[in-house]
Amino acid sequence: MTTFDRIRASRRTVLGGLAAGTALVAMPAVLRAQKLNWIGASATPPTDFIAQSLDFFAKRLGELTQGQITTTTHHAGSLGGEREHVEGLLQGAVQVASPGASILAGWYRPADVWTFPYLFKDVAHKDRVMTSVIGAYGDDVAKVAKLRPVGSIPRMPRLLSSNRVVRTPADLRGFKIRVPETTLWRRTFERFGASPTPLPWPEVFQALKSGIIEGQENPMALTYNGGIFDVNKNLALTEHMMQDNQIVLSEQVYAGLSEAHRKAVNQAARDMENELRPKVIADDNRILELVKAKNIAINPVDKEAFRATLRGMEDEFAHVKQWVQQIGAIA
Repeated sequence: MTTFDRIRASRRTVLGGLAAGTALVAMPAVLRAQKLNWIGASATPPTDFIAQSLDFFAKRLGELTQGQITTTTHHAGSLGGEREHVEGLLQGAVQVASPGASILAGWYRPADVWTFPYLFKDVAHKDRVMTSVIGAYGDDVAKVAKLRPVGSIPRMPRLLSSNRVVRTPADLRGFKIRVPETTLWRRTFERFGASPTPLPWPEVFQALKSGIIEGQENPMALTYNGGIFDVNKNLALTEHMMQDNQIVLSEQVYAGLSEAHRKAVNQAARDMENELRPKVIADDNRILELVKAKNIAINPVDKEAFRATLRGMEDEFAHVKQWVQQIGAIA
């Protein structure tokens, strides 16, 4: 057995033990009658906003239910990665998780919509959309995948770091850029005119340093904290994607709650969004000043020119087209 296999086996053992200890949550009658003890999971360190969002949600839910639902949160991937957390929801080992919104595409294919480029006008529009559609979206995911997204954990837009100035799609001709390993991401940068190279995140710094790739795209805080500005001296303000994480329960747990407890879950999610959104924006402004202090060139871009390269792309990804159109209609 390899080290990786042993780690996965250990995580399965932990999740299995948690499932046994929380088996009562799968029984709707018991849910209504007894105090509930939930397990919450994130893959990020406790200091990250994703983990903080989950902690806030857990605390607020306890307050709104007067202690009837208590949630113990586990961070830094101690219960596995985000996909394992979703599996844990379906197995009853975890009651609330915080995966990236598009992670659910493994169970609900239209979740790919959250990585569709230029889906949102700006951060404020993204936040309005997420609050507006979460009810209908959650219903559809629950029907298809037995999972229930209830809230949006805010993240900032993805920007392009590079070793050249980028202002228009023409500047990306032949540009070797790292992208996550998904078809939609690759196709986006092909339409921009770049030459996308799918790579896992841990390999990105060395690939930049050795010249295998010339740039990468991520929220600015991750780019800064990952040391990328030691090898990339330009930052293009493309804001081409905005992918939040989400607070997700299993539909079995959610449907088994009393009406009052379901309302409390939804309210805790709204309160989390209202609490974290301004904090995440403020932190991004703080990171921007640190980036400027490293003498990184901050380059505005012609967003309309980038958007023009994407016209009709939803027809290539029919499984997201309905949500792309619905979101586009929200002011």
